[in-house]
Amino acid sequence: MKSIFKFFLVSGFIAYAPLASASDIVHRFASPSFSKEGAGGYWLALHSAQMTRKKEIQTKLESDLKAKALEEKNSILNKFTTNLQSRIYSQLAQQLTENLFSGDSDSGTFELDGNTISYEKNIDQIKLSIDDGAGGLTEIIIPVAAFKF
Repeated sequence: MKSIFKFFLVSGFIAYAPLASASDIVHRFASPSFSKEGAGGYWLALHSAQMTRKKEIQTKLESDLKAKALEEKNSILNKFTTNLQSRIYSQLAQQLTENLFSGDSDSGTFELDGNTISYEKNIDQIKLSIDDGAGGLTEIIIPVAAFKF
């Protein structure tokens, strides 16, 4: 029985031998970086991913800086300073207005934050001059004859 089995086995190999064929074993790299096939798309996708990541990092940094600046702006000390400064400027404006329209003085000058503010009163107008110290001069002429205070 063993001999019959060997016979069929050997005759099967012989019968199918002409049908068997082989080819060379060819190694191909799967990564486009090595094979260069489709490398352009691969590198483009890689570059796009890198640029997207850099943009995300830049956006995060800008967002953090804006949040920090907003936090500093909304601090209690900054709010207090801004409110105090506003009240001081309001008092200065009120005093200047009283001096302009009262009959006590005909001229005056004061400095505020690097600016020189001066005024001169005539019978029919008040001339208010603001010099910013850098060569810029703003003049405001107020006709007082038209006002009946």
